[in-house]
Amino acid sequence: YLQMNPEFLKRYIRLFLTLIVGITTFLSSSSVEINSSSATESTPLIEDSSKFVNVGILDTIDPWFFVWTFGDSMEFLRSQLPDKKIKSTELTYEELEEAIKNRTIDFFIAPSGFFAKVAEDSGARHVATFHRDTALDPGRAVGSVFVKRKGDNRFNSVKDLEKASLSAASPDSFESWIIAIGELFKEGINLEDIEKRTIFTGYGLPDVVTLVLNGSADVGILKACELEKLLSDGTVKEHELEVIGEKDQKDLRCKVSSDLYPDVVFASLPKAGSDLVRRVSVALFTMPKAGEGSWGFASDFGSVSGLYKALKMGPYSYLKDSTPAAILYRYRYILIGLLGFGLLVLFYIISVQRIVKVRTRELRKAIRKMKTAELDARTSQERVFQMEKAGVVQELSAMFAHEAHQPIASLVNYAGGLNMYLKDNSDPMVHEALKEISNQANRLSQIITRVRSYAKRDSKKFTVVNLREVLFAALEHIEKTKGISRADNNGVLKIVESAVGDALCVGDALEIELVVINLLKNAIAAVKQCKKPEIVVSLSRYEDNWIIAVEDNGPSLSNEEFSRLCEPVGSHKSHGLGLGLSICKVIAESHGGKLLFERKPKAGLKALFFIPMNSQVHA
Repeated sequence: YLQMNPEFLKRYIRLFLTLIVGITTFLSSSSVEINSSSATESTPLIEDSSKFVNVGILDTIDPWFFVWTFGDSMEFLRSQLPDKKIKSTELTYEELEEAIKNRTIDFFIAPSGFFAKVAEDSGARHVATFHRDTALDPGRAVGSVFVKRKGDNRFNSVKDLEKASLSAASPDSFESWIIAIGELFKEGINLEDIEKRTIFTGYGLPDVVTLVLNGSADVGILKACELEKLLSDGTVKEHELEVIGEKDQKDLRCKVSSDLYPDVVFASLPKAGSDLVRRVSVALFTMPKAGEGSWGFASDFGSVSGLYKALKMGPYSYLKDSTPAAILYRYRYILIGLLGFGLLVLFYIISVQRIVKVRTRELRKAIRKMKTAELDARTSQERVFQMEKAGVVQELSAMFAHEAHQPIASLVNYAGGLNMYLKDNSDPMVHEALKEISNQANRLSQIITRVRSYAKRDSKKFTVVNLREVLFAALEHIEKTKGISRADNNGVLKIVESAVGDALCVGDALEIELVVINLLKNAIAAVKQCKKPEIVVSLSRYEDNWIIAVEDNGPSLSNEEFSRLCEPVGSHKSHGLGLGLSICKVIAESHGGKLLFERKPKAGLKALFFIPMNSQVHA
C-alpha cells in the first residue's frame, strides 16, 4: 500500500524524524538527572529529600508538546531552582493517577480534562496553563475537530455522525476523544454505539488520518490545530480532508468542531510546599518562550467540569451507577440541604409550639385573672347594691316609724277607752282581746321607737336581762302569731335548757327577743315542706358566753346560699327583703356577741347566738 502511495511513506518518514528529534531533546533534558543519579549511587552519603522535586507528565499529551515545550520548560525550571533536583517522569494515565494517589510526585503536567478529573479528590491546584501561540486565551485553547475524506457527502454535520465509523487516538485523550464525544452527546447520539464503531490507534501506526484516507474509518477525530500542522509539513494535502461541523469562533486560529477548553495544565499537589509552588509559578510565568507558546493562567475550569458531568465521566462517573449508595452520593448535597431544611423546619415547629404553649399558658392565666377581676367586680357591685338597698330600707324604716307612731298611739288609747266602756260587760273573752290588743300595740310602739332611735343613731342603754324570760317571751309570741303549739315531745317546737338557774346578761331585752323571733321565723319557713318538721330551741352556757341555739331539719343549703346568710340580703327564704339576718348580726355584735351558722350533717341549719355573761357593752 505504501508503494502505491509514496506520499504516505514521506509522511511517516517526516513523523519519524520529528519523534527522533523530540526524544533526543527529552533525553538531553534528563541528562542532569542521570548524572545526579550516578553520583548518588557512587556517594554513600544520604541527601536531603526536600531537595528533590518530582514532576509527572501524562504520556498521552500531544507529541509536539513533548518535542517543543516540555523539555524547554524542565531546563528552565532547573536553571531557576538550582538548589532543587528536578526529576520528570513520563507516566501512563493509570500510573499518573496512582502516583497522585500515593503522593509520590509534587507536580504533574496533563490536559485540563485530567486536571479537572482529579482536582477535587487529590487536592491538586492550578499553577499555570500552557498558552499556545495560536490561541488568544489559554482558557479557550483546545478542542476537537471531525475530519472526513473530501467529497464524502454522507457526513455534512455532527448530527450525521450517528451511523459513522470513527477513528481516534485514545479513549483517555481529552482533546481527541472526550471533547469530541461531548459534541456528539449534545446532538443526542448514543455514545455506547459510537464507541463500538470507533478504532483507537493508541498513538501508533496507522494513525487516525491514515485510517480515514484508506477508508478504514468514515470520520477521524483530531486535536484542534493538528490538521493545520499536518497540512503545513506536507503530511496531508489540501484536497484530501475537510472539516465536519466547523464552528465560527475567534479565540483559536485553527478550525474546530467543538467548544474550546483550557490547554495543558501544570498543577501542584499537597506534597509540594507553598514556597516551592510559589517559586515554580514565578519561574513558569517569567519563562520567555516554551516551544510553540508560553505559560499563562486560566481562571475558569467550569467548562471542563461541566463536560465531564454531562458525560458522567471522571469525577462524575458515579452518575452512571444506579445503586442506592450511588444515588445517595449523587444527590448528597440535595439530601443534605433537605435534611438541613427539615431540621430548620422541625426547630421552627418546636419553637413555635413552645412559644404557643407559653403564650397559651399566659393567656389562660390572664383569662383567670380577668374572670377573677370580673367576679370581684360583680361582688363589689352587688355589695354596693346591697348597701344602697340597706340605706334605702333604713330611710324607709325611719319614715315608717315616724308616720306609724301616731296611729299606734291612737290604737292604744282607743283600746284603753273601749276597755273602760265595756268594764260592766261580763264576757271575759272581750276583756282578754282588748288586753291583748293593748299589749301588742304597746309592743309595736316600742319597736317603732327603737327603729327611730336607730335612724337617729341614738346611744343604747343596756340593762340586766334574764335570757330565760326573753326566750319564753319570744316563744309565746311565735305561738300566738304563727299558731304553732309548744310541746315536750310531739310538737314542732322543742325547748332544751342546759343552763342552771337564771341566765343573766347585760343588754336590750327587746333586741335580743327580736333576734330569737327572727331565727324562729326562718326555721319555721325552712321546715314548712318537711313531712316531720322539727325545731329545737336551746339555752346553754359555753365558757363566758350564753348560747341561744335554734336548729331545724329543713333542706340543706348550697355553699353559695350558706355564704350569703349574713350579707345584707342574706336569707334562705324566697321572699322578703332579706334584711333580717343582717340586722340580727348587728344586734348580736352590739351586745359584744356574735351570730354563727352551722350546717347539720344530713339536713337542716343551726343558728348560734352568743351573748357575753355580765359584760357591760356600749354600742
